[in-house]
Amino acid sequence: MTALKRPAMRTLLLPSLAFALLLVACDKAPTPSQAPAAASTAGAQASRCPADDFDAFLPLFQNDVSLQKAYVADPLQSDSVDPNADPEPKPVSKMLAKANVTFPVMPSQADQAKDSLTATRTATSPTEVTIKLAKPDTDYQMSFFFRKDGCWHLYRVKDDSL
Repeated sequence: MTALKRPAMRTLLLPSLAFALLLVACDKAPTPSQAPAAASTAGAQASRCPADDFDAFLPLFQNDVSLQKAYVADPLQSDSVDPNADPEPKPVSKMLAKANVTFPVMPSQADQAKDSLTATRTATSPTEVTIKLAKPDTDYQMSFFFRKDGCWHLYRVKDDSL
């Protein structure tokens, strides 16, 4: 009699288990109406350059964290100074995956004014521009390197502060 019960239990349990797994899998998948909208919004922002001219691009980039996230190179070159190195401070360079970049990467115009930062622009070529932010009478000095490759993007950050 035991031999008859086990096949009957398998017959009942296997379809139930398969149905339960199917429900769990369906519960985690995005609904069709959600997935394309999210993808099309991200794709539209990434494919549409907010400004061809750097002077128009920079204030948009500085003041909008979502634009910073869209127009930061992956990986982002991050250069800094290790003030604790022996016998003297030494330069340190890292390549940061976008997931490891802290945003905002560049302070907004309002934050720059609040912190008394002065900005200096240097164009090294028609497709490369550097913005240096410094605070007078302090060691604060940050440089942001932009390159135009279809659209402007930040490809390097250099922190010369000690």
